[in-house]
Amino acid sequence: MAIKLTKDFDKLYAEGAFVWGDYAAEQEKKSGKPVLRLQIGQPDFPPHPLVLKAIAQAYLEKKTGYGPPLGLETMRQAVAKEVQAYYQKIKIKKENVAITSGGGKAAIGVVCRAILNSDDRVLVPCYGYPGHLGGITDAKAKYFAYELDPQKNYDINTKDLEIKIKKVKPKVLFLLSPGNPTGGVISQESMEKVAFLVKRYNLIVVSDEIYRGHVFDGDFISILDFPKMLERTIVIDGPAKRNCLTGGRVGYIIAAEEFIDKAVRKLNNIRFSCPATPEQEGLAKTINHQGVINYTKKMCQEFKKRRDYVVAELNKIKGISCPKPGGAFYCYPNIQETGYSGEEFAKKLLEKENVCVLPGQSFGGGVIDKKIGKPYGYYHLRISIASDLPILKESIKRINRFLFLSH
Repeated sequence: MAIKLTKDFDKLYAEGAFVWGDYAAEQEKKSGKPVLRLQIGQPDFPPHPLVLKAIAQAYLEKKTGYGPPLGLETMRQAVAKEVQAYYQKIKIKKENVAITSGGGKAAIGVVCRAILNSDDRVLVPCYGYPGHLGGITDAKAKYFAYELDPQKNYDINTKDLEIKIKKVKPKVLFLLSPGNPTGGVISQESMEKVAFLVKRYNLIVVSDEIYRGHVFDGDFISILDFPKMLERTIVIDGPAKRNCLTGGRVGYIIAAEEFIDKAVRKLNNIRFSCPATPEQEGLAKTINHQGVINYTKKMCQEFKKRRDYVVAELNKIKGISCPKPGGAFYCYPNIQETGYSGEEFAKKLLEKENVCVLPGQSFGGGVIDKKIGKPYGYYHLRISIASDLPILKESIKRINRFLFLSH
């Protein structure tokens, strides 16, 4: 290639779901049959009609001009009101909220650019969202893994976390609850310990709460529900999952007023000028409508039914062990006893059965799991349960058939 890329370009960490989406498209052309796509976290529910109508109306009314870098005042107020319902012990004002263009992933990029210097150290959950690693590597910082416990449905292993904090001496700790790819939810006990450790070792927290509306068992718990955490916490959020607007590419940042006003205002200006005006106009009018809120709750109940079905069926398959996720819309089974790695399994399943899932290694950041001497997630798959039950049932049937015929 004639155009020379930056020296550290290959160190950037990209998300595998979109790579495997291309693989699925290639397989459809090759086979002439549709692929069942369980590789990407996209709700199969459409946006609520009120949301669609309000956004469309904004375009029709020609509300398509520039807005403020931090987002429209009406949108920031609406978001503050919406997320307040999820917090138990803290008051969120519009001054604590910024809107981003590019979804939660862009919000991560803004935050990482604001707080990370070259070679700063960051602790991330393993297994975790590749977008976090992309933001960290884009800022030229370094990430290190702390462990989640599959025996506790992927809650944080707080003993390992403290060991890693002492060893790595990070500046920033990333949290993700409910989790992607695991669906794990951080327990009250673990979150309390995390809050203690964060204050004891003077860390900054980046808490990704994009799946806050999809907790199946109990209530959502945030690090902000613990004393004196707002001053050292930055929350990543957005309407993509709760409001089914994955392609709308709107994100939220929730943090202390000073951080929003100084850092996010400047970086939003530099990176994208302002968030999309029509989407903000529509969302501001609808996200607190009771019909929209009820729609989100109904969707969560449906995902819970799918979770129960898929976990039960996967655990019936010889060689597969799947913890029960407490939220989001993913399962993260261990397939080591099948004799396949996640990469091998996913490739052969796509080729032979036209089912696309993601290799678990996509969520380990290349960090070596010393227990197995392989990268984290080497023997795992991520299966999205965001498709309807008939598709999930057919996918399980094909997974069974693939393993039966391959042994």
